[in-house]
Amino acid sequence: MQAAFQEYCDSAISKTTNFPHVASPEDVRSIYELAYALKCKGVTVYRDGSRDNQVLSTGATEQAKADRDGKADARAERGELHGTIAELEAENTRLKQALFDAEAENLQRRAKRARPDTLRGITTRIETPLGTMFLNITEDDRGQPFEVFINLGKAGGAAMADAEAMGRLISLALRSGIPIREVHRQLRGIASDKAIGLGPNKVLSVPDAIGIALEKWMREKQGVQQDLLAAPPPDTSEVEIVQQPKPTPITGEGGQAQYRFDALNRSESFIGTCPDCGSSLEFAEGCAKCHVCGFSECG
Repeated sequence: MQAAFQEYCDSAISKTTNFPHVASPEDVRSIYELAYALKCKGVTVYRDGSRDNQVLSTGATEQAKADRDGKADARAERGELHGTIAELEAENTRLKQALFDAEAENLQRRAKRARPDTLRGITTRIETPLGTMFLNITEDDRGQPFEVFINLGKAGGAAMADAEAMGRLISLALRSGIPIREVHRQLRGIASDKAIGLGPNKVLSVPDAIGIALEKWMREKQGVQQDLLAAPPPDTSEVEIVQQPKPTPITGEGGQAQYRFDALNRSESFIGTCPDCGSSLEFAEGCAKCHVCGFSECG
């Protein structure tokens, strides 16, 4: 009808082709292709419910409008979700980068520090069950412990070899960022078959002597004046249990971190272990004796 009308009309007046709401893009395409084939000068297409307001509307039109509004809300909600996802992805990327930077910093801190040509050190002399030990603690330019050198007995001896090994491992730990208080906690209180000294001056072994020397260095550096040892525990016949001291951080003058050392069970009656059965020796009748197997150092 439009083709017959427009063939004789110069103004090219077109008529609207109305589609229901369920019309598809293919339906609209077919109208334009048909108008082209019939040589129409113009054509208009309208799908029911495609505008907010229209001249004629039915219940289907209102439903179409509601569906359109619902789709618009869904699109807005999807947009918000996409924005939230983008923000979370950005935050995840930032956290990954922060974790990577922290791990890189930890790896760098754990790496062995290079040794400068000159270091200052403090040497401590202490008696051990294996003889006199000299322990030297060197410090870096910030006053932090850097290396430990231990001299015990004659060069080439078994005691000197063990002392050198412990010194090297302690130095490696300090140069790799492990706090000296953690090294002290591992060494303090280790007992051997012999001990020297009495009361607070008792030294249970060479590792215990090293821990005492490290402890003295920390007390002098941090100015901690608390008594290190508490009253000795009562004597018992049970197997000795050595408790390692656990330094507790406190705040000193100027906000500098200091450490308070907990009491250490020094087992005042412990003077060594029996070479025959491994039980604890006790001092009785002027001699070290084992009450389990009858061993006596006096013969």
